[in-house]
Order: sequence, then structure tokens, then C-alpha cells
Amino acid sequence: MLRPHSYQPPEDGLPPNEVRFIELHTEPWPDDASRIRVHLEVTTFLERPNLEVLITDASSQEVSSINIIESIDTRMAFTMHLRGKEGNGPYTLKAAVVYPDIGTVDQKSITFETEQKNE
Repeated sequence: MLRPHSYQPPEDGLPPNEVRFIELHTEPWPDDASRIRVHLEVTTFLERPNLEVLITDASSQEVSSINIIESIDTRMAFTMHLRGKEGNGPYTLKAAVVYPDIGTVDQKSITFETEQKNE
């Protein structure tokens, strides 16, 4: 039987309304321009935040999204797939730190492009 993970907040953890992004950047996969590696880091926290990440294309259409519920990590990297990818961008990545009881406490956005494969 699996036991639920018990989160032990660090002594220097911040209350929900003070949790902020420290880092947010992307890097393309070298072998596939339709995948992006997202790196993010948030401040330490007392309560586990939700993280919402959305990628839109140049015409503001959603091409990828991910929701991380009650994160236990302050630093993470994950792959996002760009659905219906036409061209190399520009794309906008928007990320938010969200607590259900108080809403969005921080958000950050960056613009990036991907590299086209030469065939």
C-alpha cells in the first residue's frame, strides 16, 4: 500500500502570498523542434503550491499546457510538446504559482523560438 507523502516545510519557507519564481527558461530538444524543456525554480514555501504552465503560439493559440498540483519541489525541469506546431515561433510560455484559497500569487512569462530541422 502506498502512503501519501508527508511534506515537511523548511524553516525558511515562505507563506503562500510571498512565494515567487526565481528562474524560468526553456531549451529546445536538439533532435525534435516540437518539444521544449522547461526549467523553473520557485522560492521555498510553507504550503505546497500549484504551478500552471501554458505555451501559446504567435497567434495566441494554446499549443501546450501542464498543471502541477501541490508541488513538493522548488526546482524542476519537464518536457512540453508543442501541438500543431507550424514554424518556429515566436512562442510565449506563461507560468503561474497558484494557491486554491488565494489565487495567483506570482506569474512570469517569456518568449522563445524553436529551431527548425534542416531536411
